[in-house]
Amino acid sequence: MATKILLQGGIILTHNEDDHVIPVRSDLLIEDGRITRIAEHIDSDASMRVEDCKQKIISPGFVDTHHHLWQTQLKGRYGNDSLLDYIPSGTSI
Repeated sequence: MATKILLQGGIILTHNEDDHVIPVRSDLLIEDGRITRIAEHIDSDASMRVEDCKQKIISPGFVDTHHHLWQTQLKGRYGNDSLLDYIPSGTSI
């Protein structure tokens, strides 16, 4: 059975061609872990878990942030390293 999550009424942060953030109030449908639809209104059905996001910001694109958060402060210096690769080389500088 497919997993469907419908995030309703949130502010979705998108980017235009100049990489400026454009906030848009929309619904967002996730199926099997992938965003499949973004629209002003998406009808729900019994197969979906529906989350009310009217007071929330939805910002697609954060992948595995708990793992990569430590890399942000380093501005990509160790972007291809895992935390275990970083420890011996990054802490000896």
